Amino acid sequence: MTGFIAAIVEAYGELRVNKARVLLSLFGVAVSVFAMTGVLGAGGMLSSALQQAIERDMGRPTVLALQPTGSVETTGAAARRDDAVLETLDRLGMTQRSRTAQFSLRVQTPDGVWPVQVNAVDPDYAHMYRIRTASGRWIAPSDQERLAPALVVDDETYERLGRPPLGSATVTSYGSAPTDPAAQGPTASRSVELVIVGVLPPRPGESRDGALTAFVPSGALAQIPGGDEAVRQRSYLTWVPPEVQDGAMRQLRRQLEAVPGGPIEVYSMGMSPEDLGFDRVTWAIAGVAGVVLLLGALGLVNISLVTVRHRLREIGIRRSYGATGPRIFVGVLMESVVATTVAGLIGVTAAVAVVRAPFVQRWFADIGLVDLPPFPVSAVLIGLLAAIAVGALAGILPAAIATRIKVIDAIRA
Repeated sequence: MTGFIAAIVEAYGELRVNKARVLLSLFGVAVSVFAMTGVLGAGGMLSSALQQAIERDMGRPTVLALQPTGSVETTGAAARRDDAVLETLDRLGMTQRSRTAQFSLRVQTPDGVWPVQVNAVDPDYAHMYRIRTASGRWIAPSDQERLAPALVVDDETYERLGRPPLGSATVTSYGSAPTDPAAQGPTASRSVELVIVGVLPPRPGESRDGALTAFVPSGALAQIPGGDEAVRQRSYLTWVPPEVQDGAMRQLRRQLEAVPGGPIEVYSMGMSPEDLGFDRVTWAIAGVAGVVLLLGALGLVNISLVTVRHRLREIGIRRSYGATGPRIFVGVLMESVVATTVAGLIGVTAAVAVVRAPFVQRWFADIGLVDLPPFPVSAVLIGLLAAIAVGALAGILPAAIATRIKVIDAIRA
């Protein structure tokens, strides 16, 4: 261990003496390590952003959708199906779950009555789809039994409503448009007061095209115009650990065959960036950075060979005083390794600083990053290991030449 540390100290001293010769070659190595680490780090964070964007649309990778294949004719039958499905989920220990149904409402705004696409969900829906409110709060369990149902709206709907105070101001909503022949009757003219409790942030990359969306508690559907029909068409979601996904799907299919409106089809909602081939793009870019790194290594080899030739007399004197061939080999090799390690540390530090810069973080947020992940440790390790490997490869040839120098010839030189 002492010899190894001594070799590192000796290599550092030689680098200080010959710093002018190796500076340019190490600059190329540092830039290459910076490029490789930055690409891998930014690629990892971009992959997280794409994953989170996919999860906001399709749910997390192991969210299971439970879709009834039949229909129920009465609200009572729908309630029995709810009880059977929720009881089965409880029995299987699937606590992250949500009922879900879609229907349309007409909402009174200062500019008139506007149609809104409404999703009736349970509180856990936000965890499955990475939903965060920009202001106010998300649907809570206590909202299921409110006399004035809670409403969470998107940014554009909130703008149309005139940005009323959250949690206190009410919004009047109606059933389907009376011009729809299928919507004639008491449901079409019925109205209910809703209370806006939360507002969602604008979706990254989406234009404000006038489409309005909102969320209400699934338990409040009976109070909302058109809610009875939505209850009969309701489906279910549950979020399970990845290692039990396949077994959970088989258990659910088997145990939900006889429920009203069944059997229930069970399938996975999720998708990953790897499914879209994004990982291949990241590694292709990293491969280009690796080629640049090898070019930097070639420059370092040339500089190391020149340095060894200039140190022939010094090496000969050290051999005459008893320095062995392996000691000379390790000394010359460690000069290259220490140099590239220092260059690698500089390149990695610069890459982390750039990727974690505020303007880069804002760009990731704009493309869909909800939860900001840390800089990938794997990118840092790959960058440092690549720098050390380049130093080892670049130092082997000069070190081998140094050990084959004859003492007499070296001293005469």
